[in-house]
Parts: sequence; C-alpha cells; structure tokens
Amino acid sequence: MTQATAISSELPLDAVLAAMPNGVVMLDPRGCISHANPAAVQLLDTQLVGQLWREIIAHTFAPRDDDGHEVSLVSGRRVRLDISALSPHPGQLIVITDMSETRALQARVSQMQRLSAMGRMVASLAHQIRTPLSAAMLYAQNLCRDNLPLVQRTKFSSKLSARLQDLEQQVNDMLLFAKSGEQLPVERLQLNTVLETVREQVDVIAERTQISFEVVPAEQDASFLGNQSALTSALQNLIINAFEACSAGCRVVLYAQTDDEELYIGVSDDGPGIASTDLEQIFTPFFTRKSQGTGLGLAVVKSVAKAHQGDVQVRSEVGRGTTFRFVLPRYQGEQ
Repeated sequence: MTQATAISSELPLDAVLAAMPNGVVMLDPRGCISHANPAAVQLLDTQLVGQLWREIIAHTFAPRDDDGHEVSLVSGRRVRLDISALSPHPGQLIVITDMSETRALQARVSQMQRLSAMGRMVASLAHQIRTPLSAAMLYAQNLCRDNLPLVQRTKFSSKLSARLQDLEQQVNDMLLFAKSGEQLPVERLQLNTVLETVREQVDVIAERTQISFEVVPAEQDASFLGNQSALTSALQNLIINAFEACSAGCRVVLYAQTDDEELYIGVSDDGPGIASTDLEQIFTPFFTRKSQGTGLGLAVVKSVAKAHQGDVQVRSEVGRGTTFRFVLPRYQGEQ
C-alpha cells in the first residue's frame, strides 16, 4: 500500500470521528492517546494527542461521591465512559458521552413532577389525616373518664397509640416524598452493616406479628456510597408493607447479593402477591389499595433508589409472593 493510499483510507475515519457528537479517544498499547476527535478535545478542554491517558484523568477528572456509573470533570460537567479493546489491534477505544444536559433535564422533569404531586398531596392531606386524628381524639376523650374500667382503659390506650402511629407514618411519608428530589449527603457504607441496622429497627415490629422475619447477608460484603438514613427508611417501608400484606405463618426475608459492578438489596415474601394491573402503578404517588395510608411509601422507595444512582425492581405473582430489589452501584474505589 502506497503512502497516498494509506492517507486516503484514513480520511473517512477522521471525517466520521469529527462528525460524532460524543468524544472519542484512541489509546496505543502504552496508554498514550493516538487519536482524539474535536468533541473529546472540547469536552476535556485540553490537548489530547500524544498525552498519557492517566495524566488526562489526573488533570481533568474530579470524581464526586454521587457520580455512580458516571464521572464528573473539573469543569463541572458529568460524563459516561465506555471503554473497549481495539481488537484485533492493540490499544483501547474510549467513548466519552456528556450526560450533563440529560441529567439537568431529568432534574427539571423530576422537579415538575414533584410539584404536581405536592399539589395533590396538599389537597388530600386533610382527608388523609382526618380519620386517624378523629379516632385518636375519641379514644383520648374516653381515657379521661374517671370510672373507666382497667380493661377498657388498656384497650383505648392501645388504639390511641395505633392511631398516633398511623399519623406519624403518614407525616413521615409526606416529608420523605417532599425531600426526595434533594441531593442526599452520602458516605461510604458497608452492605451487610446496613442490613444489620435495618434488622435492629424492624425486629421489634416483627416480634408483634406471627410472621417469620429473616436477614440473609451477602456472602461477599461490599461497600457503596449512600445515605444510610434514607436507605434504611426505604427498606423499612418495604418490610412493613410485606408484614401488612402477609398473614400469620408467612415468611419475609431481607437479603443482599453482590457482583463485580453492582450490589442488590431485596425484600422478599411468600404472601398474596400483587395483581399485574397494580404492578404498573405501585410506584405512582398516591396509588394505594389500603384503606389507610398516603400511597407515597413506594414512590419514596423509588426516589431513594434513583438518588443513589440505582433503581428498584419488583417481581410478583398472585398467590406466590413478591420481591422488591434495590440495584445500586458498588464503590469503585475497591475494584
């Protein structure tokens, strides 16, 4: 092949790379950048060809705790890196996708959805609180009677406590939902430690039921970046939902699993299951089949998963049970 032929065969590739909106970087076997298209140069804001990729990472990347599967740049933009081998030739191909506008748009859409949902929440607030509040006031009035027998006093005290707990749960759901769009402060957490924390919170509730509650930790513990308060509250919500759906003798399991890139936290039960028509709506704010409650619990669970750069999955079969599973990114520093 002549030099002229070699040059002409390279021109189409250069033209394609120049037209691509994504940044494209090619590395030789030494990790040195041999090719970089204009989008990559503009995105990373530095000269690339001839530089070592590891030095570019050191100068232009500024990872943040909430990056998840993406990474932040010094400029403040957030990108996704897709790396593949240049087989059969030695070297690597790196595609850099700017996720900044996508994330900003998602945040705006999420904010509008929350504002709309908040309007519906305020409209339904009086109705949601009126029933348990009226019942609590009635039980409190009965407790004021001087001649009330001890058995009746105990009964009214128990019912008053239950109604106040209903009120507390509804207020907590509303507060969590209202805050669900905020950026959560995160720290490095250990997967099995989170499970143990949830066990300590739920054991007292489980003891009052005739339902078996088990915790199965991950065989291989892993760390991740998260907000422990938000995550444990979401898991508690799922477990209490399972308790309420199940009858005596049922089994509820909190478990964890890991792989190389992700970790999984699940709540599984062998209760009545969820109808397929309801599965499509269960994460919608205010959707509920319960006579009491705000219908915000699972919407909060979904928001917590998204805030952790993850997701929540559900699998259910009527008469066989239900499993909710968090899918979260592992802490990349331990790879």
